[in-house]
Amino acid sequence: MKLKNQKMGKKMRKIFIVLLLLPVISARTSAGAPCTFREKISGPGFKNSLWGLSVRETATGKELVSCDNASNLIPASILKLFVTGAALDILGPEAKFKTRIYLDGTVTKGVLNGGVYIRGGGDPSFGSGLIKGAPVAEAEFEKWRLALKAAGVVEIHGSVIGDDSLFKDLPLPGSWEWEDIGNYYAAQPTALAIYDNLYKLYLKPGANPGDSVELLRAEPKVPDLRFTNLMRTGLAGSGDNGYIFNFPEQYAATLRGTIPQGPAEFVIRGSIPDPALFTAQKFSDYLNDHGLKVSGKPSKLKSDKDYGAAGFLAETEGAPLKDIVFVINKRSFNLYAEMLLRHLALAKGRAGTADNGIAVLKDYMADNGVEVSELNLADASGLSRVNFVSADNFTVFLAKLSKKKFFNVYLDSLISPADPDASGHIKKMGVNTKLEKFLKIKSGSLSGVRSYAGYLTTKQGRLLTFTSILNNYTAPAAEIDRLHEVVLLELTEKY
Repeated sequence: MKLKNQKMGKKMRKIFIVLLLLPVISARTSAGAPCTFREKISGPGFKNSLWGLSVRETATGKELVSCDNASNLIPASILKLFVTGAALDILGPEAKFKTRIYLDGTVTKGVLNGGVYIRGGGDPSFGSGLIKGAPVAEAEFEKWRLALKAAGVVEIHGSVIGDDSLFKDLPLPGSWEWEDIGNYYAAQPTALAIYDNLYKLYLKPGANPGDSVELLRAEPKVPDLRFTNLMRTGLAGSGDNGYIFNFPEQYAATLRGTIPQGPAEFVIRGSIPDPALFTAQKFSDYLNDHGLKVSGKPSKLKSDKDYGAAGFLAETEGAPLKDIVFVINKRSFNLYAEMLLRHLALAKGRAGTADNGIAVLKDYMADNGVEVSELNLADASGLSRVNFVSADNFTVFLAKLSKKKFFNVYLDSLISPADPDASGHIKKMGVNTKLEKFLKIKSGSLSGVRSYAGYLTTKQGRLLTFTSILNNYTAPAAEIDRLHEVVLLELTEKY
């Protein structure tokens, strides 16, 4: 017993020594590189803000600048850098997603007694107005009609059915904000998508601020979708402050907010309530309009279907993944990012859910040197306010991607100053400065959140990865952009 107690005493002393050393080790680890630029956010509008800044040399991973680089912050849309990088690696830049058409029933004397199924393969590009080389919906409808004709079908005693079953989870993350849902940037990720899952709403502002707004039309027209119009006219030049409040599979939308005084027509964009059903409706209408009668009402498949006994009829191949990623990062398009998240799960043999996609994404990030134990991911697009990521997570990830075979594709998807393919404020950063030749960037913004991440080539020819995440500021957004332009210019000179 005495010997055992002596061993226990030695063990406890060792543990005590280790515990004494832990704060020292932690302090050395967290000290890192110097926190230069801190004084730039010390004035009004920044006093209560949180700022994470991380700059690394890409080739070596050496940390050059560090300001609270390990603190968890809300990243907004720079979060898309993770899913696009992982998708290019796991799926490959040339990967394409397919939409397939099946007949289920018998054809007798030209009459199909059964259904035509549109089986969604999770293609974000079908009918897209944004993606290069995207399949044009009406052209594909014609190919499908000709395939029906070739199969001897001249009339359908049944329905066109949209199959959205490849993705398995709830249509939207529960943490997305109520005022976002119903608008195009919160369009639901569906395995059967069309027209970027959005419609355009044309409005006519009143003559004076405060006047009611006239609803002119929706394009494309979504069957059964109706609007309660509470929209008002804002000041000239006040921009788009209009919101469409609606939920997935709901057809009673409310319009609130303002659009600016002045233009004869003003366009806002909404989310199609049920894209799979809408695709079936559009194809059914197309067939009826082109001489192939469909007697049944279009519908959406509610559960998994075994296509073993069904007859394969036609297939539409979507645009390559590299062209989808190009739009995700250039235009910060949320829908495509959320769809790719589910494809990550499918690629690893898991059900196509957001949770499974996040698990695969975190595994990929960890395999590429990112410390994932403290981060929290709620989506892939950055629209959620319960995403918590550190600035260093991004710089480590971006440095690792620079060694990948697909890096040039990834780099090309980021924004350069005055980029003609980009949208939003970020395309103005660095215009008419030295950054025009040196900067590739992705930005993010939510109310009280501004973030920037990407690659910067210095005057000495070194490639840096950088990330800046600013939360809880009250300064004007344009001021924050100018501040970061100054920081980036200083980095090009210093390193």
